[in-house]
Amino acid sequence: MATASKDSTGSGSKLSTRLIEVTDLEGEGLSDITSGAATVYSVDINNTLGAVTYFRMYDSGAPTFGTTDADVLIPVAASTRSSWIIAQGLSFGTGVSLQAHSDDGPGGTGALSAGPTVLMLTA
Repeated sequence: MATASKDSTGSGSKLSTRLIEVTDLEGEGLSDITSGAATVYSVDINNTLGAVTYFRMYDSGAPTFGTTDADVLIPVAASTRSSWIIAQGLSFGTGVSLQAHSDDGPGGTGALSAGPTVLMLTA
């Protein structure tokens, strides 16, 4: 089962950033891990499985996983780590929801024996 933990820094007029770690992200997905709108500046996906994994990001606080099309789909090769730096940031106006599957179809329904670990830097 996937879990997300957040580490927040910043206060007042300072930039508030969050490092979010999601462990064992699987098909059930995680809804609204940022608790509302956010900008994603980096994503690091560690796929320890011996098969390609499709990592999905949704601009939605409550997508219907397996039905709702993802806004971002990143294939991660078997037994590899994929890091993405988004210098300008990728804005999610509603919330950031995540899911990982072995299926690259629009909704994604292929079960994983274990999900990847994901690190994200958001503001």
